[in-house]
Amino acid sequence: MKVFSNDLSFVVTWKPFFLNPTTPEAGIPLIQYLTQKYGPRAGAMAKDGTSPLTKAGLNVGINFTTDRLIVNTLKSHCMLDYAKSEGKQNLLAENLFKIYFEQGKNINSTDVLAQVAVDTGLNIDAMEKHLKDKSVVSRVQEEAMEAHDEGVHGVPFFNIHLKGESQKIAGFSGAQPPETFKSIFQRLLNRFKASV
Repeated sequence: MKVFSNDLSFVVTWKPFFLNPTTPEAGIPLIQYLTQKYGPRAGAMAKDGTSPLTKAGLNVGINFTTDRLIVNTLKSHCMLDYAKSEGKQNLLAENLFKIYFEQGKNINSTDVLAQVAVDTGLNIDAMEKHLKDKSVVSRVQEEAMEAHDEGVHGVPFFNIHLKGESQKIAGFSGAQPPETFKSIFQRLLNRFKASV
């Protein structure tokens, strides 16, 4: 995005998606979850720090902790919805990722989310009201279901389009090399120039 910042302006919007919508309220220890889902080798690699994700994270300065729970993320997604209205969605997403993936905090805990709200500069009372609003919860759940119905089955997932247009330029899942984004952004720029 930085390469194209003189020619294009970018708006990043985080949309809800639940990898594990049936996660119990208490959560599941990460190693136990990985072992159950992917087998003993996956759990062992995560535990001893040799998993591909751990190695990739270290290459970019992310120190993933395995001392964490897989938790229900509905509250976090509702909080991201609130932060969007305050213009702080990207900062909140970054803060949530850091405390969850690196510090092992439970992002289903109201106390943890309140502290993240403070750290992000959000109004705690307004945020808590937003989290308890049944219409917000329903809307966030519906948006997550829509993504699933549209074929999204994993994260990250990227939908890229021109602002104000519903037609996607690109949609893809998974970590991608920078060249993928450069190619798509160049197409966006070409399309924008052709329309002027």
